[in-house]
Amino acid sequence: MISPLIFWPAALGLGFLAAGLWTYRRDFLSESAPARVRFVALGPVLVAASLATFAGEHFTEATTFVTLVPKWLPARLFITYFVGVAHLAAALSFVARRYIRWSAIFVALLFALIVLLLWLPGVVARPGARMAWIVAVRETTFSMGALALFSTAVRDRWPTRASTLAAVARVWTGMVLIFYGIEHFIHPEYSPGVPDTQVTASWVPLPLVLAYLTGILLIAFGIAMLVRKYASSGGTFAGLLMLLLTLVLYVPQLFLAGSVSEEITAINFVADTLLFAGTMLLITKAILDSEQQPAAGTTA
Repeated sequence: MISPLIFWPAALGLGFLAAGLWTYRRDFLSESAPARVRFVALGPVLVAASLATFAGEHFTEATTFVTLVPKWLPARLFITYFVGVAHLAAALSFVARRYIRWSAIFVALLFALIVLLLWLPGVVARPGARMAWIVAVRETTFSMGALALFSTAVRDRWPTRASTLAAVARVWTGMVLIFYGIEHFIHPEYSPGVPDTQVTASWVPLPLVLAYLTGILLIAFGIAMLVRKYASSGGTFAGLLMLLLTLVLYVPQLFLAGSVSEEITAINFVADTLLFAGTMLLITKAILDSEQQPAAGTTA
């Protein structure tokens, strides 16, 4: 039997993925749009599926997640469930394509608070801790992706401000990709993609070659994002790389896991890497929009 710890996160993630593919079908199946633009349109779908997966984990593993909430905050269990509800509400908004500007800005705020309350204190307390930096940077990037989606949603009203948000997200993400790429050279034994402490699975062929190749690509895509002319290409390929790693490495690992704890680890890798892929596509969409002629509207 499938453990509820796996069933509900997986069911929610797959359910929202299927719903998102349906509601965005015209965007990524449109023959009039270039292939890159159609692929980038999947950004909100991938993010929604990941957020729904994490929502399921907050509901089924609340007693574990509550230990991450700072002890000085009141109602820690309520906060844990509230974050799960917030993830689910945002996922529903993205898939339904309703109230996106509100859900995007609140998701950006949520991830920013997670960084400030959970991960930044760890960086300050232990500046030499590798994972503290990696997670803080990752969660900040998720916040940047939500800001990029917000910029896309409000571009008609505030074109100048939307372009500024897209530029900030572009520069930040370019530096993050370079940082993560370097991490693959320092620790090639760990799973490729978003850096972690999990050793690459034994069934993966040529794991060191894969790690070095991933590192090279991430650095190249990061440099491309820092150059405005090539930023959208860099973001698109970074999103594609993370999506391929999710499908080729981490989804199979979910089926090869030998215990519930290994399945939980695998599903976290799937959701984290897929969320990073979707985030890259959201930022790329904001970059592409900023390259277009500014829409008419007020900048005040």
